[in-house]
Amino acid sequence: MSLHRSSAWPLSWAAGLLIAYATLHPLTGWHWPDTQVFGWLLPKQPSEVMDDVTANLLGYLPFGLVLCLAWLRSHHGAPSAAFRTLLIASGLSYSLELLQFTLPGRVPSLSDWVLNTLGAAWGVLAAITLHALGVVEAWHRLRQRWFIPQAGHGLALLSLWPVGLLFPPPLPLAEGQALPHLRVVLVDLTRDTALQRWLLPDDPLQMWASTPLSLVSGPWVGGVEALTVALGLLAPLCVACALARPRTLRIVLLTLLVLAGIGVTALSSALNFGPRHAFSWVTLPASAGLLLGAASASLLVNLSRTACAGVGVAVLLGLVVLVHLAPPDPYYAQTLQAWEHGRFIRFHGLSRWFGILWPYVALVWLATRLLVREGPAPASPGANH
Repeated sequence: MSLHRSSAWPLSWAAGLLIAYATLHPLTGWHWPDTQVFGWLLPKQPSEVMDDVTANLLGYLPFGLVLCLAWLRSHHGAPSAAFRTLLIASGLSYSLELLQFTLPGRVPSLSDWVLNTLGAAWGVLAAITLHALGVVEAWHRLRQRWFIPQAGHGLALLSLWPVGLLFPPPLPLAEGQALPHLRVVLVDLTRDTALQRWLLPDDPLQMWASTPLSLVSGPWVGGVEALTVALGLLAPLCVACALARPRTLRIVLLTLLVLAGIGVTALSSALNFGPRHAFSWVTLPASAGLLLGAASASLLVNLSRTACAGVGVAVLLGLVVLVHLAPPDPYYAQTLQAWEHGRFIRFHGLSRWFGILWPYVALVWLATRLLVREGPAPASPGANH
């Protein structure tokens, strides 16, 4: 069996979870459906909204594409890959439509199921076309020469890193602030109990500002902010260097990731506060952090992949600690509300969870790189350990 792990598998899991999250959002108000309303045969709605039609078609297209590619990369023939993908996509859509009977404000529809399946079929057609043209095989040969055999999950991590930046983090590029969100979940789970009064402060807004500021007060605030930004930028760069073989490829990946981090952060600021404020986040500490992170990344180019993984573990641990010491931003709570109720309600806060969870998933992946033996490198003049 091949040691190579296709990035299509983790990307297909992420696409499936995204679909389930968007379909069942806001994931509250669950109730057992009335027997007079529930039916295994999905109802046909009298009218369709064009935006819903487009969303149903396009929402399942990437899922069908990456899942079919995953089956093709697992040495299944085109007919088998297409059948398996359509069966899973159609079954997922039908199951989610049935679950909508249990949620207020959600309306199951036969048309949605048909459009979802059709969107997945388009994705399958695209995957089979790419496979028939030899694009998939060409990528496989390049990946063998460019990346380690176990790079699949790492490449998926790099692909999803910018998604988490779309939801504004407490500091630029500083993902992973999980404790405030975990506290919100615990408060919700302990509703109307004595534990909730212990978890919830008198002013609920203080939950976002209750950081140990004594550790980062005074002249240290700017330095901690710069270091946090630097670690936030350095984390995906460590992942890239831990999976890339040639030195030249490392330089290209580092450059692309730095540009992606700056570009997506600017895009997020522009969408939240207007185009004129696209680079309002570029303060003196943030600029120093970007320079520090980029300069530190240059040292990774000549390190071994194992050393890069070890540095990445240390970087992510430092990021997780520092991001929870981030000084309170008076506009952050307002930004959160804007994302919950503003023009980008269709994201349903999903990018926020990518940003919260990404450092922890990356930490696990990098830790496994320190424990798992790497597969042999193919004979290539460009390969460089």
